[in-house]
Amino acid sequence: MSGFAARPGLLTAQETDRSRAESIEQDSVVFAREGNLDKAIEAISKSIKTDPSYASAYIQLGNLLIIKGSLEDASIAFDEALKINPDLHSAKTGKGMVLSRKGDLQNAERVLKNALVLNPDPVRTHYELGIVYSKMGDTASALAEFKEGIKKFRQGRK
Repeated sequence: MSGFAARPGLLTAQETDRSRAESIEQDSVVFAREGNLDKAIEAISKSIKTDPSYASAYIQLGNLLIIKGSLEDASIAFDEALKINPDLHSAKTGKGMVLSRKGDLQNAERVLKNALVLNPDPVRTHYELGIVYSKMGDTASALAEFKEGIKKFRQGRK
């Protein structure tokens, strides 16, 4: 048996990079909560450079770029996360948000529905789909999604 594999406490380079990337991501979250969007984007970009295979960092970057209004860059960030894991519902939700804000409502609806197939619980996805239906003039479907989101929220879902 190899000495490295059996020794507890030793991390591989990939595990070390992921741990650092996660720590830097938390810095980004703190900066965002403090309202310092530029520092939050700078930190999450550093997280991505530390571990380019860390999909969560791309999702965080995409969400920050939506807030900043950089929809094209946000779309790219969500696409990168989906390249790493095509089944990430949070990346699909982000992609749907971008499409909705760009006015591509049909594709936004499709992507958001797909996100709900992957995970039917996210309050945010139901909310965003409700917004899409509202923009489409489908009040009944919009209300149904908003109500479903509220129901999930009351159940403690995220």
